[in-house]
Amino acid sequence: MGFFGFNKKRKQPKIRITEMDRIWIEDNYKWLIQVFGYPTRRSNQILINDKYFPRTFSSKELNIQYLIDDLCTLTGLDSSLISFELHRDLRDVYGMPYSIDGKPFETEIEIGEHGYSIHIAQSLTNLPNRLIYNLIYEFIKIRLIESKLEFDTGEDTGLFIFIAGIYFGFGIPLAQNLTETGRQDDGIWETKWNYISDMPYEVMAFGLAAYSILLDQEDPEWKNELPKELVNQFDAAINALRERPLSLFNKAELEAADLFRQADEEYANGKYESAISTLQKILFLTEDEFLRADVHNNIGYYQIRSGEYEKSIANFQKAIQLDSNYGFAYDNLGYALILTGKIEEGKDQLEKALRTENNDDTYTYRNFGLYYHAKNELEIAEDNFKLAFKSQTAPVDLLEYHYAELLFAQGRTVEAMKYLEKAVKKGEPEAIKMFESIYQKHKE
Repeated sequence: MGFFGFNKKRKQPKIRITEMDRIWIEDNYKWLIQVFGYPTRRSNQILINDKYFPRTFSSKELNIQYLIDDLCTLTGLDSSLISFELHRDLRDVYGMPYSIDGKPFETEIEIGEHGYSIHIAQSLTNLPNRLIYNLIYEFIKIRLIESKLEFDTGEDTGLFIFIAGIYFGFGIPLAQNLTETGRQDDGIWETKWNYISDMPYEVMAFGLAAYSILLDQEDPEWKNELPKELVNQFDAAINALRERPLSLFNKAELEAADLFRQADEEYANGKYESAISTLQKILFLTEDEFLRADVHNNIGYYQIRSGEYEKSIANFQKAIQLDSNYGFAYDNLGYALILTGKIEEGKDQLEKALRTENNDDTYTYRNFGLYYHAKNELEIAEDNFKLAFKSQTAPVDLLEYHYAELLFAQGRTVEAMKYLEKAVKKGEPEAIKMFESIYQKHKE
């Protein structure tokens, strides 16, 4: 016999979400996966702490530039492309009564010729949580723009930013700031504010739960960072997804994404053969043609770094067959052809890389430098290497190494050794081998 019904089975919480909302969320994740790939199990939701925002938390006072630098790191954006400007308005004037019709201005991005400017309301500097939330929102838009996605579809655009934010790992700070209510009182003047997001709690919870299911995680650690009212909604969404699983959940694709990340780490640690072996396993798992193209491109690149230039060519060609606009694959194919003596064929591929506008100019100019070096047109080769250094926004493999080769060919030994030493400091095996050879000859 039970007392007070305590032995009764508790009803599982239900989430109130329409079928249209469910389909909309799933369709948007499908789109993001098509563009950016399936997430890996090691993907995580970002928290506002010193682990994810080291520069921001290194300062006792809020420093907007530090915050922008951290967000650039988290989103993979070049910080030199992003600036900000603060704007004062009536909210910054003490003791001034005011009213605002519609949504108050907080942040807005402006796309310029050489990057992005984020316009920020001065009043947000007194509301750090709100400031971080708004900057994250703008950075998600910039990340989508940089990926050449046409995401502005009208009424649903703002809601899509939230789904993309979850996909990029910013679900927690976005969820923590769906509403913002506050009050300040200095004894003379009282200020109140109340912000409400367009994103309904139920839809946000379902979006977070759907992402968690994609990672094969029904009870992620980050769940407890959600606002209390969202935790129950999240659990209810997980239950709903157990009853009716996402059609886009694919354990094989999840495994493939995990292996791709594993191969990247193996490559970074200099384990080229192991990285190639790991990538080859993916080809038996994935049906995603863009991922298959990435796999063939990376196998080819790792073969290049292992000195297997001839073998790499077939993999770059397969990558291009799968994705005819794959600028990096054209670049890599051109590089391999030049290093195997097929320099005119190589040049053709570099020109195709430029035409895709889906390449990295630093690599392309580096490769043109190699082409002109191979033709013994050393001045033109140097011009291209200088263009490569000028366009560089992040370290580029073998740039200093190949430039050192050119300088040696010009008899500029002192300069060449400086660049070779830079390549050695980057840990490039090719540079280390050359440096050791020079050192050995010097000893003899």
